[in-house]
Amino acid sequence: MQPGEKEQNNLSGSSLLQVRSLCIDFESHGEVHRAVDGVSFSIAPGEVLAVVGESGSGKSVTGLSLTGLLPPPPGCRVGGEVLYQGRNLLECSARELRQYRGKQIAYVFQEPGTALNPVFTIGHQIAEAIRLHRPEVKDIKAEIVKALDMVKIHEPERRFEDYPHQLSGGMQQRVMIAMALACNPRLLVADEPTTALDVTIQAQIINLLRELRERLGMSIMLITHNFGIVSGFADRVAVMRHGRIVEQKETSVILKSPEHPYTKALIGCIPVLGRKLRRLPTIESETRQEQEHGHA
Repeated sequence: MQPGEKEQNNLSGSSLLQVRSLCIDFESHGEVHRAVDGVSFSIAPGEVLAVVGESGSGKSVTGLSLTGLLPPPPGCRVGGEVLYQGRNLLECSARELRQYRGKQIAYVFQEPGTALNPVFTIGHQIAEAIRLHRPEVKDIKAEIVKALDMVKIHEPERRFEDYPHQLSGGMQQRVMIAMALACNPRLLVADEPTTALDVTIQAQIINLLRELRERLGMSIMLITHNFGIVSGFADRVAVMRHGRIVEQKETSVILKSPEHPYTKALIGCIPVLGRKLRRLPTIESETRQEQEHGHA
């Protein structure tokens, strides 16, 4: 049994989202490469789950697979179950998935500077999502201004007409969050929402997500490689390496008493004020870790 397997399989029937034995394969030049291998986790209503791991561990493709945002077969094949309120989204047609994507499960993607379309104003881009998923809204501009104000953008009525290049990186990220929240989703998938931002802006974005979660009661799947932003925000942590979840526990428990060597190494990389390190922590090979941890 892998570390955290007990926690992975403890999927409550009251969960908003349940992912069971998720496998994702990519085919290239006749060879099949497994990016995600048997991942299972759940997210309860109003809960924040942080999926932590280094680049290439399978975090982002796991998030994209929830609503069918990965390439279609034969380039990519997804197996297992993604149960949203009991409905297996992997069995839904493309048309059915559009009813979930954005409306029920919304995304904040990496690098807002590239995720936002440079030739349209931010108001135009947010309006597109509202028209698609909330046709009952009559005053779209008022709804957009409300969303921009919710994410604490100064003078939202004026910023409505701005293009992405007129905004700072932090402001662009707030626009991405406003766009995601415009359709009142129940689950927000935030994929590296603090990437390329300085530490002050990172703290502001995390505080904003924390406030929005408390105000709106939505669930959040936070995808990050930075253990430093998890404490005080996430309720639980799932640690991914090489496409597998190696450990999954409550945040306070995993930060205080990590079990897997990879988790320990990641936590050891968190800067601590006043702690002097002669050398940076290194992560040993997977084979040696598994042998020492009893999984050879």
